[in-house]
Amino acid sequence: MKVREIMTRPIITEDEDTAVTKIAEDMEELGIGSVVITSKGKPAGIITERDIALKVLLRDRRASEVKVKEIMSFPLISIEPEATEEEACEYAVRKRIKRLPVVENGVVIGIVSIRDLLTRRPEYVKDFYF
Repeated sequence: MKVREIMTRPIITEDEDTAVTKIAEDMEELGIGSVVITSKGKPAGIITERDIALKVLLRDRRASEVKVKEIMSFPLISIEPEATEEEACEYAVRKRIKRLPVVENGVVIGIVSIRDLLTRRPEYVKDFYF
């Protein structure tokens, strides 16, 4: 099966100059754990709940004063929609990431998470967690 068929959409994106508080509010309101960050309209990075906890809260920084570009993971590691779920699993394991934005022609069209992948490919559990 192709990534296009299992990805979650729509994907939420925000500009790199957005305050972390806005991102956290969006995550809470939408019930999501990550947001793809853009720079000049192009996908540039990703920010997760974990990034906020480790890079803002644990460092005792004021979230309203921190821009996401300061703490986002970059460059954005993404996958094409025509990749297979097996290719996505292998890529995510190799890159040690839990969320893979799906990019087509420079535009983020969805996201695939470890949960999406392991539900379909449970044989990869040991690769992700051990």
